[in-house]
Parts: sequence; C-alpha cells; structure tokens
Amino acid sequence: MKIKFDKKRLKKLTEFSVVLVPHDPSTGTKTIKLSFLKITTLILIYTLIVLILGFYLITFVSLDNYLLPDSYRYNTPEKMQLRELNEKIIRLANELEKLKSNNERLKNILLNQDSTIFRDENTQSSPQFKKNPAGGNVYFAFLNFLSTIFTEDNTTQVIFIKPTDGYLSRKFDPENGHLGIDFATKENNPIFASAGGYISFAGYTPEYGYVVIINHPDDFITRYMHCSAIIRKQGERIIQGEVIALAGNSGTRTTGTHLHFEIWHKGKPVDPEKFLIKF
Repeated sequence: MKIKFDKKRLKKLTEFSVVLVPHDPSTGTKTIKLSFLKITTLILIYTLIVLILGFYLITFVSLDNYLLPDSYRYNTPEKMQLRELNEKIIRLANELEKLKSNNERLKNILLNQDSTIFRDENTQSSPQFKKNPAGGNVYFAFLNFLSTIFTEDNTTQVIFIKPTDGYLSRKFDPENGHLGIDFATKENNPIFASAGGYISFAGYTPEYGYVVIINHPDDFITRYMHCSAIIRKQGERIIQGEVIALAGNSGTRTTGTHLHFEIWHKGKPVDPEKFLIKF
C-alpha cells in the first residue's frame, strides 16, 4: 500500500494566519500569514535573546541576589569563602568569650578563697589524700621540721617548697605590679606543686598564657604562670612535689622562658620568699 503526499495540502497544514482585530470597529482587521518555518525561527530568536539578556543581568548586575534562592547563590566560590569567614568569626567570638570567662574565674578564685574542703576532709576518709607525699613520709617529716625553723609565720601548717629548678631572676615588687617572683629556667622543665591542695584553675589566659592555680589549707593559693603545657587537670587533688606543668614562655606579659610564681593569703599577694623553704 503506497501513501501519496499531497504537497498543496501539506503546505496548507504548515501555514498559519494571525488575525488582528482593533478595538475601533471602523478600522478593518489585519491578517498576518506565518509559515511553520517562520514561527520556529521567531521562537528560536526570542529564546536566544532571553538567554543572553538573562546571562548579562545575573553575571554583571547581580540580579541573582533577588531571583535565585540562597541554596543556589551561596554555592559560588566567593560566597563560600564569605560563609567560611563568618563561621571563623563566630568561633573566634566564642574563644574570646571563653578567655573572658577564664579571667573572671581567676579573679573570683583570688578574692573568694575557700579552705573548708580541707577542714571537712579531716573528719572523713579521702583515698587521694592518703597517698604518700613525694619523697615518702621521711621527706614529709623533714619538710615539716624545716618549716618550723625557716618560715616566719610558725602558726601556719602549710609548707611551701621551690616550684622548679632555676635561679631567682626577679623579686616580689607589688609597687610595680609584680605580685610574685620569677624563676629563670629551661623550657619544658617540670613545675612542681609548692604545697598540697586541689587545682582550682588550669587553663589558658591571653596575658599569662597557661596558668595553674592551687588552693591550699589556711586560705593560701599558689599561682604558676607562663607554662608551656599543663600536666594535671582542674579539680584534681595534688600532693606537694607532684609535677603539674612544664615551664615555658606563653602569654603576652613575658619576655623569656621562666616561671612566674605567686602566693596569695586571704585574698592578698604575699612575698613567696618569706614562705618558701630556703633554697
């Protein structure tokens, strides 16, 4: 069976007429004849113009800020970098808030000393405090004997020993803002607990770097500053002579590797040389 194509009929099927009817009936109607080829050509030209115009508006006029949703707009490299910078700023703000909180805690520890925990433990057992001090019971008894000879205040039972190796490089000078003494020592040399107690603070501050604060009986506090690393954790109980940190040069208020050591009594700084066993 053969199918015959009628060219005239096919031509009629591919030709269209557009009739324009004006609002004014006095004017006649207009008829525009369009072929299928013309209609296809006009659609292609219109689509091409729209694509070119849209590309120009989105690329050079930033029209995507108004037309595209955030999920598409933030996938560009520049916007991704902006989002990463925003996240870094948030993290830095959280770190600054944490440092500010640490500084406030340092002030509160110095002004609100609490020795009740030591008095309460005299009436109950504490396995951590029953450990032998560094050097054994003979060494502890020897320190007690020396403290009664060399310390000026014989009423206190707290014994303070030299917290690290090295020589005294700067003395106690509260009039010039130096509330402790400095020991010049090598970097990463061990720092020992000058007396037994519990760690009330162990963290980083911008000015003093890595800091350890130990609360002792009879309202004493010792501060160890500019450490390179902290060995023990906050809240732990410490026996005299235990390693709590390593000497360093951290913080902004330092000019070299050393240990800044302070002793506070009842909320006021005292000269550590008057309380340390002579060395």
